[in-house]
Amino acid sequence: MRMRRWLTGMLAGALALPAWAAQDMATMNNVSRAWDRYAALSSQDNAEATDLLATSSQDHFAFLRDLALYASPGQLRRLPSLDRVLVYLLRATQADEALQAMDGRAVAAMCFTRGWIGVEPASEEAPILALSNVTVVGDEAVGEIGSPTETQFQFGPILAREDGRWRYRYESMVLDASTLMDQSFRQAGIGDVQAMEISISTMLEAEAPALATLDRAPLDDAAIRTRLNEDWPDYMHSYRLRVQAMRQKAADGDLLAQFGVGSLLYSGAMPQLAPKDEAEGLAWLEKASEGGHAQAAWVASNAIPQRGKFSEASLVRALPHLQRAAAHGREPMALLGMANYYFEGVAGLPRDCRQAADWATRAEEAGAKQARNERVWIWATCPVAGQRDPAKALELAQFMIRRKDELDWHELDTVASALAANRDFEQAVQFQLLALEKLAADTEPTEDKRAGTKKRMTARLSRYRNGNDYVLDYRAIDEIRAGRM
Repeated sequence: MRMRRWLTGMLAGALALPAWAAQDMATMNNVSRAWDRYAALSSQDNAEATDLLATSSQDHFAFLRDLALYASPGQLRRLPSLDRVLVYLLRATQADEALQAMDGRAVAAMCFTRGWIGVEPASEEAPILALSNVTVVGDEAVGEIGSPTETQFQFGPILAREDGRWRYRYESMVLDASTLMDQSFRQAGIGDVQAMEISISTMLEAEAPALATLDRAPLDDAAIRTRLNEDWPDYMHSYRLRVQAMRQKAADGDLLAQFGVGSLLYSGAMPQLAPKDEAEGLAWLEKASEGGHAQAAWVASNAIPQRGKFSEASLVRALPHLQRAAAHGREPMALLGMANYYFEGVAGLPRDCRQAADWATRAEEAGAKQARNERVWIWATCPVAGQRDPAKALELAQFMIRRKDELDWHELDTVASALAANRDFEQAVQFQLLALEKLAADTEPTEDKRAGTKKRMTARLSRYRNGNDYVLDYRAIDEIRAGRM
């Protein structure tokens, strides 16, 4: 397990991007050639790879040198795993005086020649790591190490333009490689201390000193330790640059980039990379949806009504996105969403139980477990004249009845409605009592929502006891708008 192996398997990243925006092909080729040269030299443990490092990277190795000389155990534990191992290796192999005499360039050259860093050589199983594409952002370039998947973009190294030449920013991949290291050891059930000792021993091809020994700084200088805190690397820079690259691609019409930017901004999931901005995020999601991105369509169809407090106007705006998501067929809940729109008769659609049931059937076939409950409810309680079908409701409910003890309160309520629709009021009462009992034990709904639901369910129970079935007499959307559901 050489250190470079961690640099070969790059973390795909949380943000997804597809094909490239139009850029200066000559510049992109120059970036790729610079990386290819670095990859070739570093894979051969050639110190000349040092010449292809950016100035920031040489400064980074000087920082690692100072950590090796002065850092406290607490400072070492702050480091990403890859840098932490390098610091331990420097402590394990270098005399203090020799290390003090090295500048950052010398430290990097030694790491290359010892095979501690660099790209894995080509093998029969895999060629040497190359860039599949490049996005230039000012004087920096974000490399990609493979075609994007359906959901992710495979970000790779970052290169910087200095004096007209492109040079690799080694520190840009430290977090990625460290994440892969950490994941591998966690999956193997190996703790932090053992993981560090295994990594060091493997690199040294010998038994490593105890980590407790390597944790002790060779030199004690409180002022330098304070300066190390002040000079701490900005490891997140590469991630922020990737977001900039994604924004650039989004502006150039890249659908996956538009989805990535939209999701990031709307959710606010990574405020350190992009502050939350629901309005801008939703605009990007809608743009991606309009371009045909299925997941963006589904997210937009949910986000728009929520932001619009489920007003009719918000549902009208959301409907085209929901229709696109449903047409793709990949998201079962989008199919169920279409069933709800027809059953409620919203966004300009007619209230149509047959259409609603058809969409719910497709949703169940696509894997939406709650779709069976919706199908039974639609047929049992349909308020549209001539469209109610109690027999079909009871037929579909048999599967639920056989699983009586596993049903939630709303499913029990649905079964009761199907039984009452078929004049089996005795069983309908039993199921409705169970539904009310389970509702009382459910702590998820707020008190107000539970009270409204209980009132409706109790009214249905009274009808069943009096020998009357139930036809839907409200719209769920109205209850949601009123805050009762």
